[in-house]
Amino acid sequence: MKPLERQNVIIEMAKKHEVVQVADISRICQVSEMTIYRDVQKLEQAGHIHKTSRGITALRQKQTSEESCSYCHKPAGGRLAVQLVFKDNTQEKACCSHCALLRYTEKREDTVQILCRDFLLDTTINAKHAAFVINSELPLFCCSPQPLVFQRQMDAERFAAGFGGSICSFEEAVSKLTQDMSCGCSVTYR
Repeated sequence: MKPLERQNVIIEMAKKHEVVQVADISRICQVSEMTIYRDVQKLEQAGHIHKTSRGITALRQKQTSEESCSYCHKPAGGRLAVQLVFKDNTQEKACCSHCALLRYTEKREDTVQILCRDFLLDTTINAKHAAFVINSELPLFCCSPQPLVFQRQMDAERFAAGFGGSICSFEEAVSKLTQDMSCGCSVTYR
């Protein structure tokens, strides 16, 4: 069986069953489990499936476009983009941490993880463990007020020393942003 055919079988099996085991896929496709693991890795990177400790599951995408912000509907493929992961394995993208935090307030109970990029290092981090700088003087031409995300508190402090802004934890950033938005701030479009 060719790689594309195997990958289609994996996707269909994941959609049909809640959880699929690699051994079962291997037996059906008549290839080694290692070959299936390589296919699974490619499909997971492409966002078609999710590998868990229980097995392989299909990702159910929201109706919004994969490349648009689930909150303000602007393009969500840039450096500031944030990904929200929910209990039912669905995912949404936000164009920036501003929209991600506001969307989180709407879906707090369903949110499992919020993945974003460290503003300086450009590495993927968990927003719930990050430090935020809000209202810096650096113009980013996205939504406003813009919370910038840092993996390390020390980096956030150094950034704020040079560009201003207040440093917050995740929950403090959520609270401050929702408070600022209720005071008449709005989403700023390019």
